[in-house]
Amino acid sequence: MKKYIGKRMEYYTSKGEKRIATCTGIEFHQLLKKWVFKGISPFGNEVRLSKDEIYKFSK
Repeated sequence: MKKYIGKRMEYYTSKGEKRIATCTGIEFHQLLKKWVFKGISPFGNEVRLSKDEIYKFSK
């Protein structure tokens, strides 16, 4: 799982806009029973996305 840290995550918002964030960590969410990827957007906002919500990872 450490291979994702530092990589860019591309994802789509509910409005259909494509956004990018840098992955800073991964944690297991007990209620969702899924791994959640934490990241920072270029604007400094924190995002938390499941693997299903991420479009792709890039360098």
